[in-house]
Amino acid sequence: MKISLITMHAVYNYGSALQTYATITALQRMGHEVEVINYFPKRMRQYGTIKQIYRDALPFHSKWKCLVIAFAKYPSMRELKKVFVPFSSTHFNMTRKYETNTELTTNVPIADCYCTGSDQVWNDYLEGEFDLAFFLNFAPEGSKRVALAASFGRDDISQDELLPVKKLLNRYSAISVREESGVEILKDVQIPIKECVLDPTFLLSFDDWTKFAVPIPETGYILVYQLHEDSIASEAAIAIGKRLNKQVIRISTDRLKRIRGGKTVFFPKVEEFVSYIFNADLIVTDSFHATAFSIILKKQFVSIEWKMFNDRIQTILRKTKLSDRSVGSVEEAVNISSKKIEFSEASRLIEIEKEKLQEFIITAF
Repeated sequence: MKISLITMHAVYNYGSALQTYATITALQRMGHEVEVINYFPKRMRQYGTIKQIYRDALPFHSKWKCLVIAFAKYPSMRELKKVFVPFSSTHFNMTRKYETNTELTTNVPIADCYCTGSDQVWNDYLEGEFDLAFFLNFAPEGSKRVALAASFGRDDISQDELLPVKKLLNRYSAISVREESGVEILKDVQIPIKECVLDPTFLLSFDDWTKFAVPIPETGYILVYQLHEDSIASEAAIAIGKRLNKQVIRISTDRLKRIRGGKTVFFPKVEEFVSYIFNADLIVTDSFHATAFSIILKKQFVSIEWKMFNDRIQTILRKTKLSDRSVGSVEEAVNISSKKIEFSEASRLIEIEKEKLQEFIITAF
């Protein structure tokens, strides 16, 4: 079956790139042909520009601080482009570029099935409205539509917010979401929901990801991957590093974000991102996908709670009975880091959840 996949494939984010790669690889192994819809709406064409950085910062900061952030981050976004554009060009079979929803609707890729992929494809938080392309409004009448581990990226959305897309959601033949909150959001508006499933990165095995990784010189360190500037992840990692007498390495996607008392690695390649997790003794992170890869690669980790959007991490921790790894303070992080994770039970639960996701794919497609 030929599947046209629309997902967050072009943002400069390790998790987005890796979930796209995993989705394509898993579907291909199940006998499908996969083509990523190279959708570049206005916000994506502006991605990495001063204007876009400023706009994305507005929900969290004053206008003046957003302006400072935009000019400060711009050089780093240019560096990130050099990491992610070659990766997607090499690993993703993509359609021609579509710059508008209208262009996509009038020149629909030919496929047997249209699929909304994973990551925060249904998040309207930053833009203030949903992008209907991610709800497959362009798919021909009567065509098969599937949502594979889609995410709202938010813990709650009102029924009024969902009204513009309810009709489109009802056209899906099968829907699975990544978070338990997504199940409740859809049930509230009477949308048939099949499953709450794992992120597609779990479809690939430990061996798959260790083969995907590339050699790096560092070993035996505390790794911190911090997405949110007001998170305590780096502070917690330094405290844990002192307790364990280990070097702390921070992966940073911003030249201005270094770690004091440790080493900063700027803009690693996508494969190196996985390598740094695999070679670490312990990971401290506020990132969903860094948490996910810690579990996949059976690494000791501490998951740092942020002030919002926590359900994506909490869902996978509940599924694996690892909720105690989620902490909200440096003291809690230091304390839980001394408790070793025995992965036998978590791995068993992941295999059960993985089978559910594979069964969803078999029946949906």
